[in-house]
Amino acid sequence: MLILAAFTIILSWPEASAEAVRRAGELGAGVLVVPLAPAAPAAPPGVDLVAEVPADAASIDAARRAGFGGVMIAAPDQEPALRALLGQYRGFIRIVSLAPAQAYWDVSPALAAVRAGHWPGLQAANGEAGATELPWINANLHVYSWLRGFFPGRAPVLDIAPPDGSLQYEGAEIALAEAWAFRGGVILRLPEAMREGLAHSNARTASSWSRLCELAAFLRSRPAAGPFVSGSGLAVLIPQWDEEFEEILNLAWRQHLAPEVLPAGRFAPRAGLRFAAAVNHTPPAPVRRQLRDFAAAGGAVIIAPEPGKPPAPWTEGARLLGKEGPYEKYALGRGSLRLFAEPVLDPYEFALHLREIIGMENPLGRGLHGLDVRIWNAATVLPVLSRHGGGVQVVLIAYGRRLDHDFLVGLRGRWRRAELAQPGAAPAHLRLMPRAGRVEWNQPGLPRLAVVTLEEDAR
Repeated sequence: MLILAAFTIILSWPEASAEAVRRAGELGAGVLVVPLAPAAPAAPPGVDLVAEVPADAASIDAARRAGFGGVMIAAPDQEPALRALLGQYRGFIRIVSLAPAQAYWDVSPALAAVRAGHWPGLQAANGEAGATELPWINANLHVYSWLRGFFPGRAPVLDIAPPDGSLQYEGAEIALAEAWAFRGGVILRLPEAMREGLAHSNARTASSWSRLCELAAFLRSRPAAGPFVSGSGLAVLIPQWDEEFEEILNLAWRQHLAPEVLPAGRFAPRAGLRFAAAVNHTPPAPVRRQLRDFAAAGGAVIIAPEPGKPPAPWTEGARLLGKEGPYEKYALGRGSLRLFAEPVLDPYEFALHLREIIGMENPLGRGLHGLDVRIWNAATVLPVLSRHGGGVQVVLIAYGRRLDHDFLVGLRGRWRRAELAQPGAAPAHLRLMPRAGRVEWNQPGLPRLAVVTLEEDAR
């Protein structure tokens, strides 16, 4: 069984060859996935050689006879058929690739890899999104957050591939960075042009490969900070994974809100959670009570009604404070409710409302300083926040070119020490600049990924 206790790189290669094994070794991959061959190529200790085969007994038996250490299969249409195969080949089926609708299937003891998301980076055909007037970023942070929220008992792993003809070699770096940030994994499939360039010693490809190997070595060397616990002050409740809710989450991540995702029927306050949003659905009655209790205890609850359904009762015992744009604000106990009059039809506009609501909750009451993390002058950088004992980890990922200029980052809360780690450089202490309710620091560029670990100031 593949257990991602430490960060494991899973490289997929389209041929079972000595070249595939060599590249896996250079990358430090713990798992190499290749097509079935009459004989498995020789692999050094530490590389788990897995054949990607159809989900049938004959193919799996052939992989075993060929000397492979296991197989990767795409889940068949029916779950009982998968369970039968897993029972028959327990331990030999190492990875099961699942469609998003199959993500809830139990594939233990194999590793579940979900076919969702995009080859990450800037949109190649159009660098700016017309609807948002921001760089068009293809990211998978919201997908990892969905997997973390809906399936907390397993590592989030994605099975994504570059589009045909892609020349975005940096997507491989970003894919590894995203997976590492969530203590998860990704089936790394390189663009065809990148593999061909490596075979012909192309200079640009060799440089890209060198940077990818440097990043991979850095990520493998970083000790795990324990189980992933979101460091976001915002949780978004959703009933199911579909295009509507995926885009709501995606645009919230694009606004640097880094929301935790929770199933609509499961809500539990945790340390550091300040906002909870239930969008375009009606939570079950027990969850509505929990959300009201969360508000009464000092939290803020944001509600957008379910399309075509009468609004659920929320305001009993609450006091109307006034109308602010598209929503009414109510005081409830020590916290508040914000009730939107209409369902969310424009996810970008809703993400801006979330950003303003959260940002304005700060000691000065202005300037969006209530955001958990704020980044200036780096439009293609997205953050991932996670908590650990006594502190928080901020992972900054560059989705465009590597940044060679300083930019400013702010983090809400009281922090007394910050350490910066990034590929190609020795760890360094950052000078924190205290502000009202937050700290700021100058980030000295971004090679692709930076890990900033901060210790909480308990004074």
